[in-house]
Amino acid sequence: MIITITLNAALDRTLRIEQPLAIGKLNRAVSSHLEPGGKGINVSRAVKALGGESVALGYCAGTNGRMMKDMLTSADIHHDFVDVAGQTRVNTQIIDTQGGHTEINEPGSKLEDADFLRLLDRMDNYLDEGNIFVLAGSAPPAFSMSNYRKLCKTIKKRGCRLIIDAQGEMLLEALKCEPDVVKPNIFELAQAVGDKPSADPEVVVVSARKMLDMGAHAVCVSMGQEGAVFVAKDGREALFVTTEPKIYDEGAVGTGDAIVGAIANSMQQGFKYDELARFAVAMGRASSRLAGTEMASLKKVYEVYETTKVYVL
Repeated sequence: MIITITLNAALDRTLRIEQPLAIGKLNRAVSSHLEPGGKGINVSRAVKALGGESVALGYCAGTNGRMMKDMLTSADIHHDFVDVAGQTRVNTQIIDTQGGHTEINEPGSKLEDADFLRLLDRMDNYLDEGNIFVLAGSAPPAFSMSNYRKLCKTIKKRGCRLIIDAQGEMLLEALKCEPDVVKPNIFELAQAVGDKPSADPEVVVVSARKMLDMGAHAVCVSMGQEGAVFVAKDGREALFVTTEPKIYDEGAVGTGDAIVGAIANSMQQGFKYDELARFAVAMGRASSRLAGTEMASLKKVYEVYETTKVYVL
């Protein structure tokens, strides 16, 4: 079973405007779309789009939280959130006809210590050996890094596999717990290992191997329209996977979450290393063709899968 954890869930609102965003002036939207969001929830949506099943855990609050749960129920995505005080945040993406993306993300509500303990109790229902946990996205304001580390340790201690998609201090804390897969982008990778960001796959591999030394068992580095680099500790070759021709982004938001969802689904299905890598990139690139955080269907993913190229580095 795949379990996603979203500590800072959201409603994602996508607004489309016909002109480039005019700062300080009136901008009129020609369309508006609202959907449940937060990186872990997006991963659950990706798994669902691929025909898999997951349970979304995390926090929700207020009328926005109830709306988010209703949307997930309507989408047939299982969820088991801890209700807390406050209001689930709203993240807004503004897309113009020239392809510009502007994002405004709310911080979310501060949690109480008792809220974290309730999440641990809820999570205990799913800590069966072999389950795959995806811990993705940001944390609410003032969330303790010791609590984040405890989440990771609890998952690994019970024999579950752990996929991490985080950045900064959260990523560094997770690496101490030896996650099975870590999915940074080139900027998150560079910050974590102290290198300069690079879009050169040969350079990315060197940085990714440093992350293996820091505790990760495998690393997938997403590189936008270029594809992704995959490295692992168990002697498997480093791979660079891309599509030919390249696919350019329509909806950049959620593309990394699509990749993580494909990785989790592929792990559950027992895909071989190179198949997992190709499938993850295909899911990311197929979803990048879609607006907002819409996830590509399995049919669209396989169309892109046929265009993937794998290079051994």
